[in-house]
Amino acid sequence: MRPHNPLSLDFLTSKPDAAAQVLQSLAADQAARYLEAVPVRILAPILERTEVWPAARILDQLPLEQNGAVFARLPYQTAAALLRLQQPSRREALLGMLPSQLARALSRSLAYPDSAVGAWMDMSTPCFHPELPARECLALLRKATTPFGGDLMVVDQGHRVLGIVSLDRLVSGADNASLATLMDAGAAPLPAEMSLEMAARRPDWHRHGALPVRHANGTYLGTLSRATLHGALARRRPGASPTLGDSLSAHLARAMASTLRGFLVLTASAHRQPPAGEPGRGR
Repeated sequence: MRPHNPLSLDFLTSKPDAAAQVLQSLAADQAARYLEAVPVRILAPILERTEVWPAARILDQLPLEQNGAVFARLPYQTAAALLRLQQPSRREALLGMLPSQLARALSRSLAYPDSAVGAWMDMSTPCFHPELPARECLALLRKATTPFGGDLMVVDQGHRVLGIVSLDRLVSGADNASLATLMDAGAAPLPAEMSLEMAARRPDWHRHGALPVRHANGTYLGTLSRATLHGALARRRPGASPTLGDSLSAHLARAMASTLRGFLVLTASAHRQPPAGEPGRGR
């Protein structure tokens, strides 16, 4: 990298927190081009400080070997969180090249019986840290290439669940408001080992279309949506009615309407202001 480059090796090495802020504001492919030539010993601490969701998208763009070398240098909880956000085929390839002890631990964290919440969770749902301002979170979400529903999870630096922010609340909140001030901290995460029948009885379904799923040690694993829960219950008990006090079709309709409404609001917001951290970039 040239000395005048804002992402020079000196900058990456001496100011990893600031470098993480810059990188997560870029498009994933642009950030990856900067980082392809960066030594793993410098790259790993920066990605550890980056929001998990954009960090995973950047890693998607890096060569598999470089990706595996980064994972091997990260703290276990960070590596586990990033691995869950990888595409399934890439995840399997990465597990095959990681040190055997780490690969076994990570594989066990993804294996749950068909009757448990963990077997049905969505590991691709974005999660963010509580101090992130709403405007920066929206800028990151505008880079999404696939739908992400109407609920976002807030996690601490140890990847433990702190709360849920609805997309509508995120868009309607003040630009400088942190996710910590916007989130619902009262929704209890679902243990991954919990049975689907027990999960269906949780009262938090009346407030959210998706709930966070946690590991036994408290760390965030993914989300379980109301629609997925109904589908799983129907599949396990053919002919039985779902037990959340309403029909499957009604819940599906509400979930779809909530997601569509969130995307319409987010799209309108995107037209009102340019994405943060991307001067000169068009959508």
